[in-house]
Amino acid sequence: MNPVQRFFHKYFISTIAALTLFLLINLVLVVAIRVVAGRHATAPDLSVSALSAMVSEVNGVIEVEPEVSRVLAENRAWAMLLDDGGAVIWEEQMPEDLPRSYTAAQIAQFSRWYLQEYPVFVWQQPAGLFVLAYPANSLQRYNFAMETGDVWAMVITAFGVFLASILLMLFLLWRSTRRVERAMKPILTGISAMAQGKPIQLEEHGELADINAELNRASEQLHKKDTARADWISGISHDIRTPLSVMLGYAGEIEDNDALPSDVQKQAGLIRKHGEKLRQLILDLNLTSRLEYAMQPLQTAPVSPVELSRQVVSGYVNDGLDGQYEIDLYAGDGAETILIECDNALLTRMLENLIGNSITHNPDGCHICVSVESTGGTCTIIVQDTGKGMDEVVLRKLNAAECASFTQSDGSGIPHGNGLNIAKQIVSAHRGTIRFFGTEPHGLTVAVKLPIPTKL
Repeated sequence: MNPVQRFFHKYFISTIAALTLFLLINLVLVVAIRVVAGRHATAPDLSVSALSAMVSEVNGVIEVEPEVSRVLAENRAWAMLLDDGGAVIWEEQMPEDLPRSYTAAQIAQFSRWYLQEYPVFVWQQPAGLFVLAYPANSLQRYNFAMETGDVWAMVITAFGVFLASILLMLFLLWRSTRRVERAMKPILTGISAMAQGKPIQLEEHGELADINAELNRASEQLHKKDTARADWISGISHDIRTPLSVMLGYAGEIEDNDALPSDVQKQAGLIRKHGEKLRQLILDLNLTSRLEYAMQPLQTAPVSPVELSRQVVSGYVNDGLDGQYEIDLYAGDGAETILIECDNALLTRMLENLIGNSITHNPDGCHICVSVESTGGTCTIIVQDTGKGMDEVVLRKLNAAECASFTQSDGSGIPHGNGLNIAKQIVSAHRGTIRFFGTEPHGLTVAVKLPIPTKL
């Protein structure tokens, strides 16, 4: 039996024990009350009222049903009928040593207790007083007289015992639940931290110490793998940078050399173009890795989001943007005066990636609008285009809580789409949110919300 099974087995047993104890206490109470009540009950066959109904007087003659003799004989009991003067006018199996006439005082005495050693019960009927006697020492008769306060005390005591048993059950269940909570809380916290990519170190003691130890080892292995992955990406990026720079340099020289044939220059231009895409991919991969593992320190400072957006838009326009693309900048009321605490370089990269995504995915051209607004202590930067947009599946993936892998190919063999994930990571690093929407009738809208500090 492994530690998990052993733990929950003990928890199940303790729960059953608590329920059993609760039921046992109440069962004892019920049985005790039933036993006490049963001691004062008469057997159905010896019901004094029923037997009395079988004895009647008709025209001065006592008539008795045969059932009376059978019932009295089976129970070793006897009966008699007294007239108003106390004389016995009928008897059945009555002992010979008993008197056949009784005074009013004697009748009053034995009707509540015993007739000599015989416990008796009486029943008034038209023919007289019917007396039913049980065998000697077969019953104990008591006459209780209790004050009203004592009765209430008994009721309160019974209620208190019942309430105490319920509280005992609840205490045992609470104690068992607390033990489970104490044992499971660090495990669940550790699993949640591991899901967020954070290292954990749980204390390895208690009933689930083995599970804590396994989680610690799993966290350590994941951390080692993440570190190895980050180091590998960083090393590859560094190793590729130098030969790639040489390739781009020579390709640029060949492209600009008018002494070479135009076909050769064109081929060199393609090599340079794809080499630049490859360099950008390497930079994106390295930045993604650093953001994912929180190795990219934020150089924060007060920044005007309107001014930053203006610089990015101007950069695209001044770099010779194709005429089939239009970029506008809109600043809402009060947006010019707001400042946000952010890493200027990273936020610039985020906005460049969003605008670049609209350009890359719409080769036939589109209109791009960048707007900055301030609402309720939040700065909202919106990048909206009138391009072909994205289908619902891609939008749901982009709006997922975690930055999922999203790459597409534009047909050139060079994958792209990492820019959007980088934008999501940059926004997350700044404690903001980013959402992707479809634009009517077509196009894509990206809304970035960043907190505005109360004091800078």
